[in-house]
Amino acid sequence: MSKGVFDGFTVNLFLDEDGDYLAHFVEMPNVSAFSNTPEGALRELAVAWKGVKESYEKHNEPIPQAPSPQEYRGHIQDDQLAR
Repeated sequence: MSKGVFDGFTVNLFLDEDGDYLAHFVEMPNVSAFSNTPEGALRELAVAWKGVKESYEKHNEPIPQAPSPQEYRGHIQDDQLAR
């Protein structure tokens, strides 16, 4: 199964106070991009991630791997869910 463009990393996408969309990896917040549309921010994040991986490869360093997904076994209350 493919991990997709972002290799299994969790992406956070939100609208900032200036009206721009910001996308970043939850696990690596320094890998980020912004645009005036959500789609643009995700496209730019894909470009940024490609550049990060190329830099790691150029320096013969291992590319960071997303943490393995773990099954959540707790309880989420309705009032804790984002709406």
